[in-house]
Amino acid sequence: MRASRGSWLRFALFALITAGIFYFLFRRIDLHKVGQTLRHADPRLLAVAASFTLWMPVLSAFRWRRMLSALGYDVSFGDCFCMIMAAWPMGTITPSKTGDLIKAYYLKDRLPVSPVLGSVLAERTMDVLVLLVLALSGCLLFQRWSLAAVAGGALAASLALIGLLLYLRIPVPERFQSKVEPMLRTLRLLTRSPALLGWVVLFTVLNWFASILQMVFAYLALGARVPVLYAAGALPLAIFVGLLPLTLSGMGTRDSAIIFLFARYASSDISLGVGIIYSLLGYWIPSIIGLPFLQRALPRGRRA
Repeated sequence: MRASRGSWLRFALFALITAGIFYFLFRRIDLHKVGQTLRHADPRLLAVAASFTLWMPVLSAFRWRRMLSALGYDVSFGDCFCMIMAAWPMGTITPSKTGDLIKAYYLKDRLPVSPVLGSVLAERTMDVLVLLVLALSGCLLFQRWSLAAVAGGALAASLALIGLLLYLRIPVPERFQSKVEPMLRTLRLLTRSPALLGWVVLFTVLNWFASILQMVFAYLALGARVPVLYAAGALPLAIFVGLLPLTLSGMGTRDSAIIFLFARYASSDISLGVGIIYSLLGYWIPSIIGLPFLQRALPRGRRA
């Protein structure tokens, strides 16, 4: 009961911070103008943007199934897809991507928790590394040197930390060992199998490009043109800002970053409109669709 109360208090705190950030955004940006921009959006281009949402769980399911198979666990594509959809609602109402960890709980009666947790954390590690490479490439291409320095520094630090943990066996605090060790076992498996690593990287890149193209078409729907390669460099930085455990699904923080990063291509009201569309298509609508999957995944005793 106490844990449940604490979860609701954290949720209320994140919701309050999210509302506060949007309040300050709307003080700077004409809300009526944002509404007008959204009302005049091209429905055909919005439909194209929405279509990319369908590919994200499919690509994620293929990637996760291949990783579990490499670990020696045969899980069908359908089960992987269902677990990803079931985790989506929890990932939306919790900060960052902590909802993904619930996939280990969903499968605990069929698979050991440790390798499942390790595969999920290894996936997130690959997501971060690919995002940083995309951010660095895009920023260098468009000569955004300060942002390129941030992305390059973060990439170098991430690779150095992973290398130290993988090969030098740096001691990990006991409370983190249950999460870090399974992840490292999965990452070692990836480094020893070039074919598996290639597939995982391919699915990761395709997944992120679906997200990038979704944003490009959202801008087009609102009347702004953003180069795909620039979006590939700028969106990852906005996503990283959104991953800070401050707001619900990064809303507000990610929108502020989008407004700043895309200022050379779109006005603030258009970028805020794109941020709202991106949140709806990438988080809230899939979360609503994921609710039936969540209900099926939870044990009967907890469904109420």
